[in-house]
Amino acid sequence: MKNLITVLILILLTGCTTIEISEPDVFDRHSTISADQFPLHDYQLHEMEIETDDGETIHSWFLERDDADATVIYFGGNGFLMVKSRSLIDAYSGIPVNLVMFDYRGYGRSTGTPDVAGIKSDSRAVYEAVRNDFPADTGPLYLHGHSMGTFLAAYMADTHEAAGYILESPITNVDQMTRQLVPWLLRPFIRFRIDQPVKDENNLTRVSNIEVPLLLMGGERDEITPFSMAEELYRESASAEKELVKIERGTHNDLPNSEIYRRTLTDFLRAGRD
Repeated sequence: MKNLITVLILILLTGCTTIEISEPDVFDRHSTISADQFPLHDYQLHEMEIETDDGETIHSWFLERDDADATVIYFGGNGFLMVKSRSLIDAYSGIPVNLVMFDYRGYGRSTGTPDVAGIKSDSRAVYEAVRNDFPADTGPLYLHGHSMGTFLAAYMADTHEAAGYILESPITNVDQMTRQLVPWLLRPFIRFRIDQPVKDENNLTRVSNIEVPLLLMGGERDEITPFSMAEELYRESASAEKELVKIERGTHNDLPNSEIYRRTLTDFLRAGRD
């Protein structure tokens, strides 16, 4: 609270402040380690390099199960790397589906520099590779996005065939996201100048167009993408089959550790194949 008061005083003394958010600022990219440093159980790992339509190379993992009858493509949040996915893999380990993950351009061992158009290109390339080039019959495809990745999961569900999609800790749109980051006392004094490609991303519009089954999950204590965003997306969704799950005491990045999360995933994916 003392820090908040200090910031408030500074803003009041200096007048209104504009915070610029450019495309390069949005992406939290990192290098990664190799798969042999990250043991996987219950899966056969296929490391694949996927070429995008604009000439970048996307590093991906295809985690294959002998008993799989469907495949999930996972779109990570900002800063996600495949090697950070231990809890996600554990959550999926009891479900008979293949799991596909990839590092966005500029992240990990993927080439290029991330921007909105680029990571959409990455997503399309991975989807097409799963459909046409992966070393197994992948079956029905489900799309699972977390945080920033919910924009991509919804984008792909809106433009490509999918059996269903999952939005975890979802974002409604960028305007609401930035307002959430600023305490209400400071909002009259702070403005955001956001690059248009980032500002144009809007899940409220997308879910209103998508009719395949939808699972929305959020954490009760998520201060980055509050559960109210998931509730608003649920109301706007055009899906006849949709489910909204609040995970008690859950925050932004720890939902895969919850037994409710794992059970909900299992039930949603099983219902789509029964």
